[in-house]
Amino acid sequence: MLGSIGAAAAPAANTLDSFVRGVRQPPRHDGSTLVPSGKRRWHGAQNAAWAHWRITGESEIFLAFLEDDAPRGLRYTDLGRLAELGPQATRCATAVRPLLESLGPWTCVQAAYAWWRITGDMDAAVPVLLAALEPLRSGDADEPCRAAVRYIAQIGAPASAAAPLLAATLSSDRRFPADVYPAARAALAAFGDGLRLQGRALV
Repeated sequence: MLGSIGAAAAPAANTLDSFVRGVRQPPRHDGSTLVPSGKRRWHGAQNAAWAHWRITGESEIFLAFLEDDAPRGLRYTDLGRLAELGPQATRCATAVRPLLESLGPWTCVQAAYAWWRITGDMDAAVPVLLAALEPLRSGDADEPCRAAVRYIAQIGAPASAAAPLLAATLSSDRRFPADVYPAARAALAAFGDGLRLQGRALV
């Protein structure tokens, strides 16, 4: 909640920092106070670190938390947050890159998006996102597929190889989840010839 408030929650920044470092622990639901262990293992510490960034715009605490937790590896929630940080997360790029080849489609898509947002490298990211669109050919659109459509819309022209499939999706008699349609139109519009293809698809 504090992270969503942003800069207006600045008075809470130091408290969040102390939670992340294990100097303090938040009150329990019954009002009692946990004794700080000196170790950063309160279950909400990562969320506190993220809220700290959302409030202050300073990414150091969050990135240091991820690096300290590196042995467990990055999860897809981490990838989404690194994508939001963009170039500020450059130091984590080497941990993101191998995940573009993950066996999990959701992790692949999130890693590709994070990689592009952090590095600007489309050569590695775009093929992963294009591959995630394949379910559209059979009239399906799982969550990774729908996310890939949204991300391709942000990338624009470098992902224009997706245009025929997205145009076919818009003109298909099959029913896709509702969020596919605006995302596909946005992607086509972001391509150089997107408006022409979109018009053809909607005829």
